[in-house]
Amino acid sequence: MFNCQPTEVLAESTEKEITSLKIGSKPKGMCVIAIVAYAIFSTVLLTNIVLLVKSAYTGVAKPMEFYFHYVDTPVTVAGLQTKYVMNTTRWFRFLTQEEAYANSFYKPIGLPKIVVDFYLYPNLAGPVTFNGMWQVFIWANGSAYKPTGFTLDFKEITVGGVVLWDSGSVNPTVTSSVGAYIDVPVYNYNLSAPLSHTFNADTTLLVEVEVNAGSSADTRIWYDSPLYPSKVILPAKDYARPISIKTYAVDNSETTLFHYNWSESQRKVIVRTNVTDPFGGYDIYRVNMTILDPTGNAVVDNTEMIRVSDGQWHTNYAHVFEANWSYPTTAELGNYTVTVSVIDNNGYYHYNETGSFAPFMEEETQIFTIGVIVYYDPSFLITDDANDPLPNAQVYVTWKNGTTDTLPRYTSADGFINFTQVPAGNYGFTILWKDVIVQQTTVHVDSNGPYTIKTRVYQLTVQVFGNNGVPIHGAYVIVYTQSGVGYGLDTTDATGKALFKLPSGTYRIDAHYTSDYWLTVVKTSATEQVSVTASTSKNIILADFPPAIWSTTGFWLLISSVVAVAAAAAFILYMTYKRAPVQKRA
Repeated sequence: MFNCQPTEVLAESTEKEITSLKIGSKPKGMCVIAIVAYAIFSTVLLTNIVLLVKSAYTGVAKPMEFYFHYVDTPVTVAGLQTKYVMNTTRWFRFLTQEEAYANSFYKPIGLPKIVVDFYLYPNLAGPVTFNGMWQVFIWANGSAYKPTGFTLDFKEITVGGVVLWDSGSVNPTVTSSVGAYIDVPVYNYNLSAPLSHTFNADTTLLVEVEVNAGSSADTRIWYDSPLYPSKVILPAKDYARPISIKTYAVDNSETTLFHYNWSESQRKVIVRTNVTDPFGGYDIYRVNMTILDPTGNAVVDNTEMIRVSDGQWHTNYAHVFEANWSYPTTAELGNYTVTVSVIDNNGYYHYNETGSFAPFMEEETQIFTIGVIVYYDPSFLITDDANDPLPNAQVYVTWKNGTTDTLPRYTSADGFINFTQVPAGNYGFTILWKDVIVQQTTVHVDSNGPYTIKTRVYQLTVQVFGNNGVPIHGAYVIVYTQSGVGYGLDTTDATGKALFKLPSGTYRIDAHYTSDYWLTVVKTSATEQVSVTASTSKNIILADFPPAIWSTTGFWLLISSVVAVAAAAAFILYMTYKRAPVQKRA
């Protein structure tokens, strides 16, 4: 809140005090003197602080003016409420001599000094550095010609009222037509001191001015009037400027390449610029765009850009502005230069006074090209992690205009998808495998390709062995997710291997094998788990195959045959042996 010592005296200041200050008898002559003095000091200040030319951002300090104002409704700043603020506008409240007098700050005889506080409002939208000569211009007078002491104090304060930085009491250099004296006429005083500080976003600057003419003289401080525009001028190294420029086609895709043989509805260059201002959006007076063709002629000359960003633009730091140019088929082919100029409130007021925006204008440039449109028939190879083609993958394409396929495309048996007659530009790809997104990427197309898109699909090689270490040919291998969804079925080859392409995850592997072994039907299976985060392999052992040979039908048939043969042989031998003696006796 405004701080005037004492506060009660300020509240009691009324029209009846006019005679005691003796400033109403010759108001016109006094105003002329005051305005001439103000003009002289302002001219000297703008000449001596810094001279800049219109150019791209260099970080050189500029003399930014912040005027002291009164608001009817208190604002919350620095942890308190106040009606006394400062900003870059000249929206003065007290337009006449009488209004300015009635609302000036007043110290009666008997009190030694008057202290006034003004807060930067809105709060800083972004960080800013003030480095150089800090100057406070106040308009003041008294009831007598008195030597006067002037003191300044600057503070950085958070929204909650925490003081982050305090310059301490500063004894400034005082410049005026009467030196460091207060007199009956209203004079302008330049109170200057060299300081440097970087302020944070969402903080405010408190400027406290103390005028001590002693207790034997009345004192008034005048402000918020075109007749008495008290203010502070700070050498700012941060200010409104364009930080980026981008060009877009009519389908809202970012591009720097436009074509003369596009249709009429397509022949439009959309220019968007991002403008930042540490003092908030209210400080941005105008953003202009100029476009020069390849021969240097202006096809768009100083056109005003429109703010398109939403939100609390009045206090925001960053803002998007836009302007368009619809070009004819006869447009020159080649490179075009876009120049965006940003003018803040200080630049606007400076132009009204001098006819020049400098140094309060910042510029940025961007190049785009108008040429002949070329169409391509690009092909895209979708591969797994091992660079092998990924057939039958689902592919959703995001086109240059930002639209996305509602139905998927499917890769061919050799892993390709193909486009026909599409212009150069960026195309987005969302690739699914087994209903899992395995890649999202953008490909810039400027040829027929092929363009390779590698996915996060990994190869899992399962090898099935018998309990004797021999690979099993013809085993069925099924891969399941943790939730029991089957992700693949394959039959092992002669080396006992089955190959699967899987997204990252944890899986259950079942191996099933049925075979005739020694005239016995053998059915066996085994289960393993595997975590897949890269291409890998997994071995499965069928513990029940082959079974013990004596448990098979073929084994016992063989044994039976052997026994039968052996028995027959024994019988034959026996019979042979038995006949032999009979023949001998005969």
